[in-house]
Order: sequence, then C-alpha cells, then structure tokens
Amino acid sequence: MRVALVSSPPPEKLNAPQWLCANRQSWGIENGLLQRLDVSLHDDRCQVRSPNELWILRMFRRLANCLFMAWRSRQSKPQYQSNTDFQFALGEDNQAKAMGFVTCKRPKL
Repeated sequence: MRVALVSSPPPEKLNAPQWLCANRQSWGIENGLLQRLDVSLHDDRCQVRSPNELWILRMFRRLANCLFMAWRSRQSKPQYQSNTDFQFALGEDNQAKAMGFVTCKRPKL
C-alpha cells in the first residue's frame, strides 16, 4: 500500500511522527472551511466554470462563512450553531438586516 503526502519540507527531513502530524494537519483544512463550503453552500455541485465568476462566487461564499462564524461565536445555545440555523435566522424577515450589515461601513452583530 502506498500513501502520498505533499509537504513543504523534503521527505528525508521528516520522521514518522512529523509525517503523521503533517497528514493530520492537511485533514484539518478539509474538515474546517472546506467542509462547511461543501455541505452548507454546495460548493462541490457548482456548475460555474468561468474563472472570474468562480472567483467572485468563492469570495461571496467565504464572506457568508465569515458571517456565520461571527454569528455562531455569539450564540448562547450550542444547539443553534449550524450554518442552516444561521441561514434560517437571516430568512425572509431578516433580509433587510442582512443587507444592511453587509453594506454598512462599520457593521455590528
């Protein structure tokens, strides 16, 4: 069985525990932001192919993720901390608040 791992230092500079640590760190990226983008914002299903459109869409998706993380950090009840809860909180009744938040110069959550 072969396992591949891309790392900054050359292979001869890493011992077994360092390889394991590098492998775990790479999965931390996937399990953090990328998982939220894939699951909540359906990033993997995106049909956009134009480089400019992709760049803009990714920028807005990351903005949405940043807004979610700021909202989540202020929630007192842990059961209401998913991206779906955030989307529901900014539903039809709160669209004006959301747009005001995004467009103002000094937003307050």
